[in-house]
Amino acid sequence: MMLMVSRCIFALLVLCELAFSSLIAQDLSSDVTCTEESVMAAANRSVRHINKHHKHGFKFKLQEVQNSKYQQFTGGCHIDVNVKLVQTKCHFTNPKPHQQCEVWPRDQPGAMASCSVEFWVMWGMAKITKYDCTTRPERTNDEVQMICPACPKLLPLDDPIGLKAVEQAVRLFNQKSERQSYFTLLEVARLTSWNEVTIGTVTWLKFALVETMCPRETMKTLTCTPRCPNRAHHVFCQTAYFNAHNQVGELDCEVYPPKNVTPLPEGEAEPVCGPLFHQSPEACVCKSKLKNPDMSIHHICPFPLKI
Repeated sequence: MMLMVSRCIFALLVLCELAFSSLIAQDLSSDVTCTEESVMAAANRSVRHINKHHKHGFKFKLQEVQNSKYQQFTGGCHIDVNVKLVQTKCHFTNPKPHQQCEVWPRDQPGAMASCSVEFWVMWGMAKITKYDCTTRPERTNDEVQMICPACPKLLPLDDPIGLKAVEQAVRLFNQKSERQSYFTLLEVARLTSWNEVTIGTVTWLKFALVETMCPRETMKTLTCTPRCPNRAHHVFCQTAYFNAHNQVGELDCEVYPPKNVTPLPEGEAEPVCGPLFHQSPEACVCKSKLKNPDMSIHHICPFPLKI
């Protein structure tokens, strides 16, 4: 009987080790350990992991570690870290490391997030198994107006005037583009508005584009399929829209190259990937799990998302 029990325990340990090995396969870094000294390492790993899985909106950077706790067990520990993040000006498609990105100034409403992140550390290897964040504007429009009455206020990302302006701006980009491919809207990243005494209301647009498989001169733009994220050029643009004149101003755009530039073998068709994030089942599940989401910002989705 004892021999049978020992074999069962050994088999269970092997299964656990195999299961955990699969968890750490994607990240073998061992900077997070079961000591108080690794709190900052856990917090920094949390930010990297959150930005890696944040498929819309802007990157975040660490503002502070709020608290942490450990639960020791044989072979490792379980760690909970609570971090406060602040939104940067870098769109998630921007290849710049989040540490180098600027945050929004005090007179412009950015966003912040409070995140609870769970780690498992076993046999010297650490893995994030879960996180959940509450994302909200760093300051409300009322709070911003108290600081600076003339400063812009956040608009909902589905604001009708803003959407009409972005649609016009996308057409303008493709008309003036010298690239061979047609670019379609990836997402509306940010909308703000303010009033100018001489010209009335101005809506400021920030939006992201993705390269499609269609040539730039295409007429059937609705049927254009975006290239896979790692094989597509991405563009991040901003411009002013003058409401009274229904007119988009000059575009200011950054172009980000594909991560994968390896040419396809001769005769092989360009791969087709899933829908863009905002049209995907993942986005629907994310939205259903958020509590009282503010429509003016991109919220951090919980991880993992079970679809």
